Amino acid sequence: MTENRTEVHAPTILAVDTGSPVVSVAVARNGEVLAERQSPSGRSSPGLVPMIDALLSDVDSEVGELDGILALRGPGSFTGLRVGLATCLGLHQALGVPATTLTTFEAIAAVSPEANLTVMAAVESIRQTWLVQAFRTDVVAESLGDPRILSTDELAAERVDLIIGFGLSDISRPANQSFRAAILEPPPLASHALILQERRQGEWDPSGLVRPLYLQALSAAQPATAA
Repeated sequence: MTENRTEVHAPTILAVDTGSPVVSVAVARNGEVLAERQSPSGRSSPGLVPMIDALLSDVDSEVGELDGILALRGPGSFTGLRVGLATCLGLHQALGVPATTLTTFEAIAAVSPEANLTVMAAVESIRQTWLVQAFRTDVVAESLGDPRILSTDELAAERVDLIIGFGLSDISRPANQSFRAAILEPPPLASHALILQERRQGEWDPSGLVRPLYLQALSAAQPATAA
């Protein structure tokens, strides 16, 4: 008697973060992160697609074999977010595969090394201010309120267990600033976004690809109107 076995397809998911100071892309298969690549912010526009191709080549795959796309929609670099979300939207539409988004705050909170902590996810903004959102960490971090804008002094005074954000180590040295909470400089976020998405097992919703989360006015002045 011949036994028939059906091979289970292991979905390949791409994650993209182009709004953070460290741009990163990562790929997971069947819930396991297989590879990640990163580059400094500012190179996301011309280098994102080649970086994705190189990442997928690392795991013997290509864009046509993707089963899902995950993007971080901010807050973060205005230009970086536009590049990343537009690229992911194009892949979603061209490949016809599911896509979804997480906020950068959620991915930062997922970096927390411990559960049962009150964590502040912080994204550097303009004029020495920070965009922040508080979370309670667990298997999946739960938000404790809406995002806020804080000055560096206000952030340093926050009564939380841990503050996580890019650039915090540069301002928390004793000569510059004293923080009440422990601080943590996060690693590249793409792989943590994949882990969070797997834990959540949430619905795939591509609407966030056209709704970047900026939370701040553009700093560029509007051009003067000709008389």
